[in-house]
Amino acid sequence: MTPWLNVRQLAAAMLLAVLLANAAAAAPAATYGRDFVRLDRYWPDEAPVALLPKPPRQGQAVAVAAQRERLLELEQEQGPYAAALAEPLMDMGRFLQEAGDAEQAGQLYQRALHVLRINEGLYSDNQIPLLRNLFAVHRSLGDWQALDARYEYFFRLAATSGQMDVESAVEYFRWQREALRRQLDSSDHRRLLRLYEANEQLLAAADPVQDVAGYWQLLDSQLRNLYLVQALATPRTVSATRGFTSAAPFRGEPMQEMDVHEQRLANVQRTAVARGSELLVDFIDSPALVDTRLRAQALLALADWHQWNGVRGQAGEDYRQVVSFLQTTRQEGRLQEWFGSPVELPDNGTFSRDPGAGGVRVSARFAVTAEGRPQDIETVAAEESEKGFAMRLYRRLLATRFRPRFEAGTAVATAEVERNYRYLDPEALRRFRSP
Repeated sequence: MTPWLNVRQLAAAMLLAVLLANAAAAAPAATYGRDFVRLDRYWPDEAPVALLPKPPRQGQAVAVAAQRERLLELEQEQGPYAAALAEPLMDMGRFLQEAGDAEQAGQLYQRALHVLRINEGLYSDNQIPLLRNLFAVHRSLGDWQALDARYEYFFRLAATSGQMDVESAVEYFRWQREALRRQLDSSDHRRLLRLYEANEQLLAAADPVQDVAGYWQLLDSQLRNLYLVQALATPRTVSATRGFTSAAPFRGEPMQEMDVHEQRLANVQRTAVARGSELLVDFIDSPALVDTRLRAQALLALADWHQWNGVRGQAGEDYRQVVSFLQTTRQEGRLQEWFGSPVELPDNGTFSRDPGAGGVRVSARFAVTAEGRPQDIETVAAEESEKGFAMRLYRRLLATRFRPRFEAGTAVATAEVERNYRYLDPEALRRFRSP
């Protein structure tokens, strides 16, 4: 054995070698959360709930008029681009936003942003709170293209001004995944590639020893990106006469030659299973990871990643390691939460397209094996006219992989699972894209 390679590192290297060799054989499961979701399940960290306007407050009109009068006086005294205008414009924007007038609030925020740029330069740090307010305005109006443009400016501003912290980067990456789910582009591959490469660049520059929690946020974000890569970038087939051709890789696109972005994304997908495993194994083996709760979270993410990708033998070993670690560290609450009943995967909202209410309610009864495979599925819709959605849910559940239930440290079959789901009908999807 090479003297500087310890046993744990050797085991990790052997695992990654096996995963790399079998990456092509791994088959990801259904994209749980995309078309159906449990009635009681939301992921606000990944898919924020839509903002609803508040009812008008008593005396609101009088207060707005008084603020406008003070703002007009200040403009007449100091001019329309005076630096002193920025704060009252922001205050009035917040007042109108809280009152439910998002459109007027957005106009005031935009004007305050213009004043800041004139007086403090294009890369002033003071723009960031304003941009965050504009995020909320665009979201409440359902103006996704405007929200996308704001996030792009926000990311460039944070990077240029030296204010790029982990939270800002993770927020930007989260929005990019939401933009993919909202299908803002005619084709997904370019945005997905940019997202993956930007996250990879920041992850490579981060140091888990200096900030283990921040490093985990970037790693978790990249793992979600890899879920999308696996689900959205269907591998190409090779034709003997025409070379690489497309098998409808993203949203039913016609067959065509791959462009440079698709080629790069295809290369990412070829090693996606191994890359996700490598990131998690390296993090778990890091001496900086002394937080037992965070270690448990990373161990579970590794097991779920293998399970969803069809690496079942390794996933079974991973799950046993998670359960043993939770027992050893006396995390009984998490043991029950994570392994008390079968869990649909991925359990992170990566594919969620319905952050609010909506969809057709469908009940399901089925069994889940100790390996996490659903069996004996029965689905029933509340209305006769909705039977088609029950059949669709049946097919989706068949392709869904579950985290199995554990008892006394062992994975066990669950004979009777009864759950209520929301299946997203065309109307729910329309509201998701344009509320």
